[in-house]
Amino acid sequence: MYNTKCYYPILMLLSICYCSLLFANDMDSRGLSRINITSDASESFTLGKFRAIIIGNNHYQDGNGVWANLKTAIKDAEKVASLLEIEYDFSDITLLKNAGRKEILGEFKKLSSRVEANDNILIYYAGHGYLDKEERRGYWIPTDGLGYDDTTFIRNSTIRDEINIISEKSKHTLLISDSCFSGSLLRGGNRGPSSMELSQGYYFKVANKKSVQVLTSGSNEYVDDNYRDSGHSPFTYFLVNELKNNKQKYVSLSELATNIIKAVANNSEQTPLYGVLANAGDELGEFIFVRSALNDNFADVVTVKNIALETNELEIQPAPTLKESHALLPAFRF
Repeated sequence: MYNTKCYYPILMLLSICYCSLLFANDMDSRGLSRINITSDASESFTLGKFRAIIIGNNHYQDGNGVWANLKTAIKDAEKVASLLEIEYDFSDITLLKNAGRKEILGEFKKLSSRVEANDNILIYYAGHGYLDKEERRGYWIPTDGLGYDDTTFIRNSTIRDEINIISEKSKHTLLISDSCFSGSLLRGGNRGPSSMELSQGYYFKVANKKSVQVLTSGSNEYVDDNYRDSGHSPFTYFLVNELKNNKQKYVSLSELATNIIKAVANNSEQTPLYGVLANAGDELGEFIFVRSALNDNFADVVTVKNIALETNELEIQPAPTLKESHALLPAFRF
């Protein structure tokens, strides 16, 4: 008869070794466990198609002489459209030059009919803008806008309605307006991460939240049409410069806007603003620009970090009316 007690230590040692091997194999098969990314601390994210309507209005048909021709709006629009298509992989771009009221509103309607749930929509406008000081109403001026007849303009409220229709279907929507008094479009507040918070976790967080944002070339003020004979407005000059020189795989609007605001304010008499479109369903997400050359692995798995988003109310100051400053017309986009 064998004395089984003498085998107990050996059996226990073999069991421990076997369990250790099983655990090690399990670690290897899951991979991510080795870098401490767990299912409840990480997610993957993807962005849908990037679509844009780009509008540039230079030549105005107003027989009353209120709306003078501009020099750089079309060139601004062309440059933005080209940059987005070639370097940021926008697959659906409509470029409008010298567009009238019906044409602009018609393209909004067409776009809303083809938007899908995860899409990223960018609307860019360069042209005249107007603020009615007494009624506190802002407008885009289409090329067929007539004198002071605001029924021939495009109200900010109409622009908001069109953006609302589009944003109900899309994931991220961004309106960029390079015109005088464009700050009147804004009713939200600045927000963005500190430099310490810019991690992949930040991009994951904002990419998975709905956003309806606005970036304007100024507050309720006049904005320049030609920056140092560059052929671009100061705002679009620095917008293009930031996008062109960006070396990151992706960059959020708050990062982009922070640099543009500083550059424009340092080199002109206008100060751009950014924030959210009021009552449009924004959920503290952000529009993210993705470099084409770096786009292949955008749906990365990333670690989520706790990030506090800052919100500051924007103060919109009254501006002179068009009639009060008509003498400045040739030099400004209003």
